Amino acid sequence: MAGWVNAAAMAAALLVGHCAAAASAETCPHEGALGTSRVLSVDPKHYPRVGLKSFPDTLPLHDGEVVLTFDDGPSPPMTNKVLAALARECVRATFFLVGKPASGRAALVQRIAAEGHTIGHHSFTHAHFAHITPEQAVEEIDRGIAADEKALNGIETTTPSTPFFRFPYFESTPAALDLLASRGIAVFGADLWASDWNPMSPQQT
Repeated sequence: MAGWVNAAAMAAALLVGHCAAAASAETCPHEGALGTSRVLSVDPKHYPRVGLKSFPDTLPLHDGEVVLTFDDGPSPPMTNKVLAALARECVRATFFLVGKPASGRAALVQRIAAEGHTIGHHSFTHAHFAHITPEQAVEEIDRGIAADEKALNGIETTTPSTPFFRFPYFESTPAALDLLASRGIAVFGADLWASDWNPMSPQQT
């Protein structure tokens, strides 16, 4: 099973996350908007772990392309503001959702997907994987995927419709990496951190 990643072009650089909806980028009706340059199909067999901050490999991006990802939600009103900004720029992204908040916000999860964005998985409670047992790690992964899938598709399953996972705090462990690989789930690190966990203004970000 493969997933989709959207590539956006910005006057010289911007791409978007992963989307299972469309196979090609659409024309943006908003003059001067960034837009989505293309949609990449990401097969975990070929890209099991990507993101140069954590792994040796990254996605095959062209010059001036970037994949946008957003972690931790859904959390209104923040997610609504992000969706509005992406819509203005005709940019699609990948949202790595935490299962616990997703389970109470099915309408928002479904809106993210309906607007052409990709839903990835980010554990159930945003736990520190470096500080929990292997058994707890399995539970975090499975419960998170099941909650996201229930919110998105109405069916609770530990088989993700989009096989993408990102570790909270980018804290992977060998056992958890092996588990995800055995299940055909790609692990996304990052090539560049927004470092938004540090206090800073939007301009500094």
